[in-house]
Amino acid sequence: MSKKWMGLCSMAVVFMFVAVGGCAKKEAEEAAETEALDEVVEDVSQAIGVPAVGTYMAQLPAGDTPGRMIMLTLNADNSASMSVDFMNDTPAVVENGSWAWNSTASTVDLTIQRDVSGAIVSSMMSFSLSGDSLSLSNPVDAGYGDTGVVLVKTAAEEHAH
Repeated sequence: MSKKWMGLCSMAVVFMFVAVGGCAKKEAEEAAETEALDEVVEDVSQAIGVPAVGTYMAQLPAGDTPGRMIMLTLNADNSASMSVDFMNDTPAVVENGSWAWNSTASTVDLTIQRDVSGAIVSSMMSFSLSGDSLSLSNPVDAGYGDTGVVLVKTAAEEHAH
């Protein structure tokens, strides 16, 4: 009887290993399927793209220079770069940061890192997207006066989409 019992116990142990191995294999297959699905979702997201990605420009008046040329680049990885050239033979001021797309409101929320008297501070701006234009929602608060700021996507960007 003890040999039968040992045989049954051995078979139970083998069954457990097979069952556990099968579960582990199934979990590995499910993980691979999930990873593949995540890659497909990412590829589709990149293919569809966010309509705001691109380079936008505007020329604005300035008090003591011929004007200001503003260029805003919104990259697909959500990084951003904004340069302001005061058109006075000095290098443009370049600020970097990040941006987020709000598809419900068709807005771009921009966070730029600014050097204010030697300290780096974050500055937030919100733009409404309409066609190929970004309109600054809070120009006075952002330091651009009450005339408003409308940045237009550059021609090279329009043809790329």
